[in-house]
Amino acid sequence: MARTIDYNDENLQRLFAELEPKRRLQAIKGGFRKEANQVRKTAINNLRSSVQSNKDLEKGVRAIVFKRKAGFRVTVGTKRAGKNGKGEAGFHTNRQGLKKPVLIWAEEGTAERKTKPKQGTRRRAARLRASHRTGRMKRYGFMAQTLSSVRDTVTADIKKMVTENVEQVAKKYGCK
Repeated sequence: MARTIDYNDENLQRLFAELEPKRRLQAIKGGFRKEANQVRKTAINNLRSSVQSNKDLEKGVRAIVFKRKAGFRVTVGTKRAGKNGKGEAGFHTNRQGLKKPVLIWAEEGTAERKTKPKQGTRRRAARLRASHRTGRMKRYGFMAQTLSSVRDTVTADIKKMVTENVEQVAKKYGCK
């Protein structure tokens, strides 16, 4: 015996139609923003479980809500500091004090690298160091892991968040 669940969103549709276009967009974007931040939190938890993480690295996991169309994206990247030195995100400071965009490399991994052999006179070349391996970074794939764990629930969550946001905006601007 199959059970059916009837959902009547007539009141929600009426409420949504009552809102002015600017407020509709505000309500939808708010719902997407909430869900994007939930996905970002999941990505940060996956990052913490795979790599030695800190606040600076975690700022590099960004949630972006699209301006022109409905949707969002959660990405890893870096952001340089502004002219006053603030706003930097997603960099790791290595032992030499240099800032490196480790998140990008941690997601995909890097190829094996090596130095170039030094050229010069025969006598000088004997003293110079030979070419050698400098290593590679293994692939952690924390964003791919996030995608697979969140993919099934995102649509339902977005519907719920948008509904809540429509009601919240409607209540705030006196439509309820």
